[in-house]
Amino acid sequence: MSTLLNTAITGIRLNQTAMSVTGHNIVNANTEGYSRQSVNQSTNQPIRTAAGFIGTGVAVDEIVRNSQKYLVDQVLRDVGSLSDSETYLTNVTQINNLLASEQTNLSSYVNQFFDALNESVNEPGSMLGRELLLTQAQQLSAGFKSVDARLQEQKIAVNKQLQGAAENITALGRQIAALNQSIGDATFESGAPNDLLDKLDLLVRELGSYVNVTTSARQGGGLDIYIGQGQPLVAGTNSFQLRAVPGEPDPTQFDLAISNKVDSQNITYLLSGGSVGGLLRFREDALQPALGSVGLLATGLAAKLNEQNQLGMDLEGSLGGNIFTDINHPTVAAGRVVASPENRPPADRELSVTIDDVSKLNSSDYELSFPGSGRQYVLKRLSDDKVMMSGMLSSTFPQVLKVDDGFSINVDGGTFQQRDSFLIRPVSNAVKSFNVQIARAEEFAFASPVKTSTSVANRGGAEVVATLVNSIDTPSFTKGGSLSPPMMVRFTSATTYDVLDYSDPANPVPLDPPLTNLTFTPGANNVMLPSTPDGTTVVSQGAATAQLQLGSTNNGYPGETLRIQTIDPDTGFIKEQQLSLAVNESAASIAARLSSLNGVEASAHTYIELTDFQSGTPGNPLRINLNGAELTDVNWTAPGAAQPVAVPDPLTPDFLRDRINNDPALQAQGIYAKSDGTSLRVYGTSGEDFDFNVDGTGSLRMGESAALVAPAGTPVDVTIGGTIEVRLDANTELTSSQANGLFGLAPEAKSNYSGIQLVMTSGNGPGGQPRAGDRFMIAYNSDGTADNRNGSQMLSLQDKTILGNGTQNYQNVYGQLAERVGILTSQARVNVDASESMLRQSMDASLSVSGVNLEEEAARLIQLEQHYNASARLITLARDLFDTLLGM
Repeated sequence: MSTLLNTAITGIRLNQTAMSVTGHNIVNANTEGYSRQSVNQSTNQPIRTAAGFIGTGVAVDEIVRNSQKYLVDQVLRDVGSLSDSETYLTNVTQINNLLASEQTNLSSYVNQFFDALNESVNEPGSMLGRELLLTQAQQLSAGFKSVDARLQEQKIAVNKQLQGAAENITALGRQIAALNQSIGDATFESGAPNDLLDKLDLLVRELGSYVNVTTSARQGGGLDIYIGQGQPLVAGTNSFQLRAVPGEPDPTQFDLAISNKVDSQNITYLLSGGSVGGLLRFREDALQPALGSVGLLATGLAAKLNEQNQLGMDLEGSLGGNIFTDINHPTVAAGRVVASPENRPPADRELSVTIDDVSKLNSSDYELSFPGSGRQYVLKRLSDDKVMMSGMLSSTFPQVLKVDDGFSINVDGGTFQQRDSFLIRPVSNAVKSFNVQIARAEEFAFASPVKTSTSVANRGGAEVVATLVNSIDTPSFTKGGSLSPPMMVRFTSATTYDVLDYSDPANPVPLDPPLTNLTFTPGANNVMLPSTPDGTTVVSQGAATAQLQLGSTNNGYPGETLRIQTIDPDTGFIKEQQLSLAVNESAASIAARLSSLNGVEASAHTYIELTDFQSGTPGNPLRINLNGAELTDVNWTAPGAAQPVAVPDPLTPDFLRDRINNDPALQAQGIYAKSDGTSLRVYGTSGEDFDFNVDGTGSLRMGESAALVAPAGTPVDVTIGGTIEVRLDANTELTSSQANGLFGLAPEAKSNYSGIQLVMTSGNGPGGQPRAGDRFMIAYNSDGTADNRNGSQMLSLQDKTILGNGTQNYQNVYGQLAERVGILTSQARVNVDASESMLRQSMDASLSVSGVNLEEEAARLIQLEQHYNASARLITLARDLFDTLLGM
């Protein structure tokens, strides 16, 4: 009887428990994070009797959650992925809208500026156009500042979001640690606290919306939580703090550090997923490149427009100045360096960054760190973590670290220590200094400061294609309002020319250093002046050069070895070339061989002056032969003359001039002559030796020292060698092994760069080629109000590929930025849609296991009610049986 009663009671208890659990499921059907619970039951230990084992009812083993860990983990991952994608999309959309909007589109501001420049250049003397251009320059600056300010605001917003996320993650970690304690206590006392476990899963899921999370079950119940790449956030009942801290190396850009009571670890670049991962990805993929690209544009515009305006002349006749703030102003250069707040005292490090070549700049920031002891440094580009250079600072200041990316780090002094760090921002902060510097519209320098004119006596077809000013930092522009000196291009043949000092129009003289016997190619565009900044000229002015060699058919050049050394200014590497000169080698041959070397261009010319011609004895006059041409041939007939020209005695400079200039053989050698009636000046444009043979009686004087040549019945040979001009590239020097040779051991090198470039051309045929004596003058443009040549050069900057290593113009850079952000935005939308789909699927899979189905629970209640009633009927039956027994 007791067995029957006990069996019935276990059934009642089981069904009561099951109905309570089912009721709990029903009322929590809409509770977020709730997992359906079930009762696990088993048969009680039976009683052994003689007839066999009699059952004793049923036992409640445990109340379990219907949950699968792999499904919970999948939901956790998908929640993080969706939060990451949504955060990224929200932020990148703001930049996309900023760059694409008509009101903030920098491309429009740039176009409007150049449109105004175009109108103003078309009428360079109009103040209305100049005032409009000044207004557009101010609007260009304001437009850049507006966009940069919005980007800076977004940078601050990202910092605040990271700060809020760090606080929420820390708070969730503390809640999970406290919940671990409660779960541990409850598990120790009885079975698993299912509702607490649901709450724990819900907190972990919320944590997963901030950052990717991995979990590990604890033996006593609860979970250990890890973020990043295994960094613990919760360990049992202990939690760690996540903090937003000033970034390293950029303190204006927050990093995330996890800390306990002992130390702190920066884990920014270990975190991914969730809203934190989305923010970090957005900052790296879109925000930083946008700030850098906008700064790069501002730097490129300011640098090139300033540079071109400086090369011009303004409406008042003065050389131009800066339109925008100088990109290498000391304050601007110093502002490109930010010292880490972690640097140890004293705060005496003096660094600045100057821009060397805007075409090589990119949008990245850099980190200059001192990881080793002493002065060891490493410069790393942050966009790709590439080490750009490393080495050791010297013990003396100042010194310059020249970086391949178009800038230099100037180290002016200070106590550099181990673990020092500096943020280098060549362009990302540039918009702050992108201010209009020009004060008056008259200061736009549209005119070129130089002009050319053509002699009315020119007979050839040479013409000027362009006159350009490439630099005003040369001696040519040291005197305001004039060119120092004015120059003249004088052709000596159809293929050769000299550039002379034209300060005295009546007496042009060679420049210092000289530019003589340069080569001209008819039919081509010829660059007439040296075009290498810092280029130099060395002239053969040694003891052996152009000395009169009486009684010799050799020039007397001793033979020597020339060394040409080029020093790479970036690496200090020295490249050496050698050239061995033969004894008595002609200047023409030496110049040709020098021109075959790298970084060297040479020309040669020969010159001699003949004076004081004296008559000889009757019947035996003075006879002269030059390079195989008999100058005193009695049968010589002048062009157009019917009879031979009588040879005067004494000889006259005019007769010899005409004889030389009309000899085809001498013309082929580039030899011509000039006469002033008293002296004969003979020139050789090729640099070949002058070989004179003087015979007969009489005399003449030759050379600067006016050496007397009197054959006195015995022929005399006289040879004069040529002079060589060697034009060297920058950082190149020439030395010789022969102290008494053509150059001397260390000849003086003089700058040949004027900052001016003249481009000329001519026809190919005889009628279109230059003629000897044709002249072109280069002078200061003293009245340039209607001149727009420099303005046209400024206008051409709109389409020039001056950025991206010479592959991109301004529009390309901005278009590439806008396109890239647009692509990122489009990809982010796709990622959000995909993440939402994945999360729905994982949620459906999880709910199929842990979700509450009200229809199923209602059916189960009916079933449990029937079971309960049946168990109660057993009790009634047992009572009736007991009453019957008592009544017997």
